[in-house]
This record gives sequence, C-alpha cells and structure tokens, in this order.
Amino acid sequence: MRLRYPTAPYVVAPLAVASIVLAGCSGSHHHAASAPADQRPTINVSVSQCGTGWTHPTVGHQSFVLHNTDTRGGEVFLSDAKTGAVFAYVEPLGAGTTAAMSVDLSGGSYAFRCVMQDADVVVGPTITLTGTAKVVSPSVLPVSQQQMIGPTKKYEAYVTGRLPALATLVGTLQDDLAHGDLSRARPDWLSAHLAYERLGAAYGAFGDADGDINGLPNGLPGGVHDRGFVGFHRIEYGLWHGQSAAALKPFADDLVAAVAGLRKNFPTAQIDPLDVAIRAHEITENALQFELTGQTDFGSGSNLATVRANLDGTEAVLAILEPLLATRYSAMPQVTRELATAQHDLDGQHHGSAWTPLAKVPRPQRERINADISQLSELLAPIAAICEPRRTS
Repeated sequence: MRLRYPTAPYVVAPLAVASIVLAGCSGSHHHAASAPADQRPTINVSVSQCGTGWTHPTVGHQSFVLHNTDTRGGEVFLSDAKTGAVFAYVEPLGAGTTAAMSVDLSGGSYAFRCVMQDADVVVGPTITLTGTAKVVSPSVLPVSQQQMIGPTKKYEAYVTGRLPALATLVGTLQDDLAHGDLSRARPDWLSAHLAYERLGAAYGAFGDADGDINGLPNGLPGGVHDRGFVGFHRIEYGLWHGQSAAALKPFADDLVAAVAGLRKNFPTAQIDPLDVAIRAHEITENALQFELTGQTDFGSGSNLATVRANLDGTEAVLAILEPLLATRYSAMPQVTRELATAQHDLDGQHHGSAWTPLAKVPRPQRERINADISQLSELLAPIAAICEPRRTS
C-alpha cells in the first residue's frame, strides 16, 4: 500500500484555515437550558491581543470570529484554563486574516492560547462560565513533541526489526525465479509482499524506496509494460500473466537491491512523529479506497490478504500510541473491537494458503468487510489530530 495522501491531512495549505473541534476525543453531554445557537451573537476575539474581546460569556454554543491583525501567522487554541485540554483550534491562521470557530461549552474556566510563528506561546485572559449546557464539545489534552519521541522511536524499532525477514523473503523469491520455479515463486511472492505491507506507518520515511519496492504503473506512459514499472506489483503482473521466470528474474534482482537499500538507509531516516499518528488512519483509508476496489490487483487476487496485513500494521501503530490515546480518546475500546471484527471477517476469506479473490467474495461478506474497514477508518480519523505534537510553551 503506497502513500497516496498528503503527509498531514489535518494541516491545510497556507492561506487556508481549518477550524477543528476535537469531536469524539473525550468529554460528555450535559442536559440543561441554554439559548439556541442561532440566537447567540458572534463573539469577536483578537488573536494579536490573545483572547481579548470575549465579554459577557454564557454557557452553550459559542460562535467566535478570530481576528489576526499581526504580521505573523500561527495557530489558535481554545483550552481549559486549568488543565490545558483543547476544545477547538484553528490552523494555520495567516497574518491579517480572520477565521470562524464554533464550540459548545459548559461551566468552567477557559482561555485562548495563541502560538504565533517565531514567538513564545501567549495565553489570553481566563474566562469563567457558570452553569451547565445541553451539549458540550469534547476536549483533549495536547501532546507535546517530547511525548511523541518515545512512540516514534518504538515504531522505528518495529520497522527495523522486521526488515531482515523481509530481505530473506525477497531473497527466496529471487532464488525461485533463478531456478525457474514459478509454482514456488507465486506463494513466496505473496509472503514477501505481505511482510512489506505489515510495515504500515513507515511509508513517509521510505522516500523513493517505496516506489522501487511497491510502485504502481499509474501515470506511466507504457502502463504495466513501462520500463519504470518495477517492484512487487511488476513481478505479480508477470507471475499471473504467463511471463517466464527468466523474464522476471531481473525485476527480482532489483527488488532485492531495493530492500537491501531500505534496510541500510532506514536506521538513519527521520520519521516525523506526526506521520506515525497519521498512518494509523491512513492505512485503513488507503485499504478501503485502493485494495478493496481491486485497483492494486495485478493478477494474484490477494487484495484481502493485503488488507489483513495492513490491519496488522495498524494494530502495531495503535499499540505504540496506546499510552497517549488511553486518556485522550474515549473511543479506543470501540476501535479495539472494530479492529478485531475486521480481522475476523477477513480471516473468513482465508482458506489454507489461499485467499478468496475480491470478485469471488459473496456480496454479503464483501459488503460486511467494506463496512468493517469504513467504520474502522472513521474511528481512527481523530488520532492524527489528537497526537499532533503541539507547542505548550
């Protein structure tokens, strides 16, 4: 599964603004009277004088317009003044721009936190709301860069520890083709490919190596016959389209060399801590869009096996992030259940050493698997926002 999306989907392009409420992260709903949202006046808040302008506060729905008259851009957070937990944030907020922020608040103490470029964090005045609200936006404690160092190193160790086995498996595939044994090459190709797919979150750190190992012919002038189409899927195409072992041996040689290069270079690669959290969601999103539609099937019919391997990668990422998520994301028990359900339903299409090709999966089972991965992908989506390292000082 190749990286097909921007490395930071929760950070939008410069000059655009994303206002995000951390829905689904934690918190609860309270029932009491408050004015309807459409009757609440807009609250104009200064970013340059962080958080000023929020006067006559009342519980319930808040519609803010944030005004940045500064010459610098930055980020703005609405936080619990006591704990620092974030209810909503806007990023990036460019110089001389405005942005809307909507959030539902109950009784408590709140403050805006403004993080401008090349400047210290500024915390605005504390605003106290009394009473309760019918609906309350959830909040989440921010994760610092320091807190993500440990999980990132653990993931680097996870990948590094599995690269020797990957190298061995692609070496076996190379030997099969060198000896002209296509009957052994096909199952050995699958074993090696699934070992790569289980690496999950590391794609952002693989750089050009991923194209050499697991590239697709998309956009190449010659399609599957283009000389630039290499790696696992090129060998897959040949193995299941009648090409000879001799014709495929050079591609296996190149694959072995690419994996060896990855094994050599990965220990010195720098994985962005945010990338680890993003892949927790992105792996399943890509599986849904590309594997479960058959777009990456070049003859082996192994898409379901690939999705199952992808879930192993997702599970590894979640295990590493669990200490941070356990107290920040209330849906983690549901994530665990949905992950187990998806794994079980996929395993139902695995018979001995063979996996059912997508086209032969009965419609009810295929719809169930699609629903499993869709639900899991939706549940995993907030993790990138929750675990994005943020400045707190």
